[in-house]
Amino acid sequence: MNITGRLCVVSGASSGIGKAAALELAARGARLVLVARREAELGQLAAQIVSAGGAAWAFPADLSKPQEAVRLGEQILGELGAPDILIHSAGAGEWRFLDETPIEDLQRLMDTPYFAAAYLTRVFLPAMLKRNQGFILSVCSPASRLVWPGATGYVAARWALHGLTEALRADLYHSNLKVCAFFPGKISDSEYFVRNTHSENRIPKVGRFIPEITSRQAALGIARAIELEARIMFVPWQLYAFDLLARWLPRLAEHLAWNTGARRKGP
Repeated sequence: MNITGRLCVVSGASSGIGKAAALELAARGARLVLVARREAELGQLAAQIVSAGGAAWAFPADLSKPQEAVRLGEQILGELGAPDILIHSAGAGEWRFLDETPIEDLQRLMDTPYFAAAYLTRVFLPAMLKRNQGFILSVCSPASRLVWPGATGYVAARWALHGLTEALRADLYHSNLKVCAFFPGKISDSEYFVRNTHSENRIPKVGRFIPEITSRQAALGIARAIELEARIMFVPWQLYAFDLLARWLPRLAEHLAWNTGARRKGP
């Protein structure tokens, strides 16, 4: 796919991978529709893209609410038309054992990324199918390939997003729409671990063998996935190597992840 001139909707665009992806795609000539809850940050990003000669529009919305997703989708379809590229990068949630997780947080953990991606895709899909072209990419987590302890709600939500992505690919098999699951490693400049410092301590120690990447490196991977119309992509390559280990030697991979991961404190 040639990115130049394509209309690209990016959720979670106010920070992290979403923001970096928006900037990278704008630099390659895409027209950006920026979606997130934080209106001020979206406005600043849109202004930055426009000042650099690009095209961008900010659409603040809470995609965890279906009525908000419908309102947003109808507005974008009415003003700009159906997207060529749809990127799901919204996500949140702390890492806790299930018995540590407040019961009301379980829904919130599923709201983003899963429901946000499901609602937004549902809104745009009829128009994309009518045109019979497009690319849908979900920023997934390695936790949806091999789980680790101490992050139950987070892991479950990421499995839901990954499941949605794979099921959508099957649904669209006989169309010209393409679907990609994108798996980044730990993002060194992410706000997530600044806000959730204890979550970083629960990364399995085996993860130290996988280099950290920046948001821009993840964005470059997303752009490459779009251009290649890839089904799946890992960044960095060491993450792909560990994923292969999990496929070929699942018990060894589980042993490494589980035994070097978080453990409950004693009574």
